[in-house]
Amino acid sequence: MRVIILFLVLLLWAVPLLAETYSWVDGQGTVNFTDDYSQIPKRYRKKARRLDSGDGQATPPSRTPDTGAAPATASPQPSTGGGSAAPADAGNDTYGGRKAGQWQQEFRTREAEVKRLERQLVDLEALIRNPVGVSGGRVLGLPQEFKDTQRQYNEALKRYNDLNDEANKAGLPAEFRK
Repeated sequence: MRVIILFLVLLLWAVPLLAETYSWVDGQGTVNFTDDYSQIPKRYRKKARRLDSGDGQATPPSRTPDTGAAPATASPQPSTGGGSAAPADAGNDTYGGRKAGQWQQEFRTREAEVKRLERQLVDLEALIRNPVGVSGGRVLGLPQEFKDTQRQYNEALKRYNDLNDEANKAGLPAEFRK
């Protein structure tokens, strides 16, 4: 009986190692993740990336040829549209009721949050694929932890994009979004 239980535990432990996770950015800028390639909308499949197991690098899925296009990125990219260049001492200018320095700090904070969660997703996926040295209890909770972190990441990216939209409306120059 112990042998059967041990076999079942080892089998359950190995299941996450077989899963592939794909990510892509949709038309609204939301980063999406799935472990089923067929769930990726056809128009995003060429830009979808398979999250690799060992080194944390995103790679094109093996089911589609690499078109040479730039890889889809989940990192926030500030928009440069809408604003004109401001002088270097314009840090005290007000845009939409906020000083330029306040905008800069908000962009830095939100971008740091997105990057932290992005690194956390890569680390969690590496643990799921290679759980050496991870306790059995944590191994079983890793898939849920990954999903929770994905949700937090998508929310953080949405907050960043919302801030960027707000900055566009306020006419904030691109130099204050860094």
